[in-house]
Amino acid sequence: MALISNEGEPVTRWWISKGLEVVKTERDIFSKSKMRAARLKFIAGANRLGTIKGWMSSSQLIDNKNSPREYELTNFGLAIFSNDPKLVKSTTWWSLHLSLCFSQNSEPYPYFFLGLESITKDWVLWSDLLDKTKNNLFGEEGNEYKDSTIESLLSSIRRMFENDNPLAELGLIEIRNERQGSGKSIRLGSPRLTDEILIHALAMCRFAHFKSRESVDFSVLAQTGLPNFLCCSKDQLRQHYQRMSQMHQWQSYFSFDRAVDLESITFKDACTPDKTVLLLLQKGQDTWM
Repeated sequence: MALISNEGEPVTRWWISKGLEVVKTERDIFSKSKMRAARLKFIAGANRLGTIKGWMSSSQLIDNKNSPREYELTNFGLAIFSNDPKLVKSTTWWSLHLSLCFSQNSEPYPYFFLGLESITKDWVLWSDLLDKTKNNLFGEEGNEYKDSTIESLLSSIRRMFENDNPLAELGLIEIRNERQGSGKSIRLGSPRLTDEILIHALAMCRFAHFKSRESVDFSVLAQTGLPNFLCCSKDQLRQHYQRMSQMHQWQSYFSFDRAVDLESITFKDACTPDKTVLLLLQKGQDTWM
């Protein structure tokens, strides 16, 4: 995976909403020739334009696959723009969170969650999370990233879950200040998981890791980090999918199969991100904390 290119800063709800609106009609808005116009539209300096583009690209809302200097809305970006252009729904931010977890250019966002304990949800010192991430994250040529790079990027991600920033009220992350100047501690929260969130998470995981497979062992599915991304334990995730597999409304998406010493998920035709994200955006319940 590639590092998120966000200039070490979080992004606001308004910036992403504006980005969807502008990119839809001006694909070259992030090009050098449009720098002045972009700064006026986004009310932002050059570095913050990089922040906006970086978050939108990493969360798979936009891409420049067809032209290096032009970005366009992906199917996911179009779905958000059509269903929640102002990004006010909790389901929109759940979809953005899951997109970042399974993106190919959003590191260290996934490690932000993978470095935390999903069973006991113990508090982890911020400095320890930085060290753990640095030890597990390497460039394409196997080189280590600078401490300052990892700290800048992880801090920008943490700030997305603080104060009035967009992801703060989903309950995904808890942060506290430690006494005696020892910095911050962090742990996974206890968000409300609806069935629509769980089915979209399954589809995103399938698309990212098992696109050519019809089924996968549940233990292998859990190793992708899915429990951490949903802030639940492996056993809790198993219980959710076992329950859902017995409900008629989810039987066209997947089945949970059990045999001797083996539990597996079989994917059905409807279990694709393009379908499940619309289900989440249009039918999902409010989960703001």
